[in-house]
Amino acid sequence: MALKNLLIAYSGSESSDAALEFALFIRAKYDAHLTGLLAHHFSPINSNVASWIPEEVQHDIKDAQLQAMKDIQARFLRRVAEDPARDKIHWIVKSGDGDATVARYARFFDQTIVGRFDAVHGEGQPELHPDSIAMVSGRPVLLVPRDFDVATFNEHAVVAWDGRRASARALADSIEILKTKDLVSVVTVEDGDTEVALPEVDIVTALQRHGIKTERVKLKRKGKSVGKRLLDFLEETNAKLLVMGAYEHSKFRQSIVGGVTSKVLKKAKVPIIISH
Repeated sequence: MALKNLLIAYSGSESSDAALEFALFIRAKYDAHLTGLLAHHFSPINSNVASWIPEEVQHDIKDAQLQAMKDIQARFLRRVAEDPARDKIHWIVKSGDGDATVARYARFFDQTIVGRFDAVHGEGQPELHPDSIAMVSGRPVLLVPRDFDVATFNEHAVVAWDGRRASARALADSIEILKTKDLVSVVTVEDGDTEVALPEVDIVTALQRHGIKTERVKLKRKGKSVGKRLLDFLEETNAKLLVMGAYEHSKFRQSIVGGVTSKVLKKAKVPIIISH
C-alpha cells in the first residue's frame, strides 16, 4: 500500500516532537496527508464531588484543560507551518483511553507514527504503547526514538525475518517503503525457532520481484539474545530503519519474561515499523 494517509499521535511532548519531525519528512517524501491526533485523558469533574467544589473552581479547571489542548494544537501548528503542503496537514482532538483511541483512528490510516515513551495528555500522563496500538488496530505503527535525528536517516533498511505470520504481515505492510530503499537487509537470527525455508521460493526472490535490492543475512546467536543481535546488526551496518513483526508469542508472556519485540522497541536507536 502506498503511503498517502499518515497519522501521528501528538501530545506536545519531546517524544511526539521527534515523531512529528520524522512524520513531516515521511509526508514530504511520499507526498502524503498527515493528521495530528491529540488523544487526551482530561476527565470531567465527578458528579459525586462536584457539589463540594465551588462553581468558579470548576470553571477554572475546565478552562485550564481547554487551554492545555489549545496550547498543544498551537505547538503542532507552529511545527508544521513551514511545510509547503499545508492543505495536506490536519488536526483531530479526541478524549479517551490513549492506546484504544489511537488504535481506533489508526484503522483509517496507512501508517501511525508514535514517539517512544510518549504520553496521552491529561491526568497521570498514561504512556502510549505502539505495540498495543499495532495489535488492536491491525495497522502498522512507526515508532520513533526521542533522540533520533532525521538528518542521519539513510536508505538502508533491515527486515527482521523468521518466516512466521507476524514478520510476513510487517513485510507486506512495508513493501512500498522498501521499494524506495537502496538496500534491504533481510536478517534472521538463527535460534532454532525459525520457519523452514521453501525450496521453490525464498524471501530474497519475493523482494527482488518487486525490484528491491536485497541481501540475505543469517546471524549466529553468539550467546546473545535475538533482540541484542538485531540491535548489534543495526549499529554495525548503520541501517536507519527496522521492519519487524510484533509478538509472535503472546504479549502477556513477553511482558513477563521479556522477548524480542520488547527488547528491540525499548533499545533501538532507529525508527521501527511494527505490525501484528
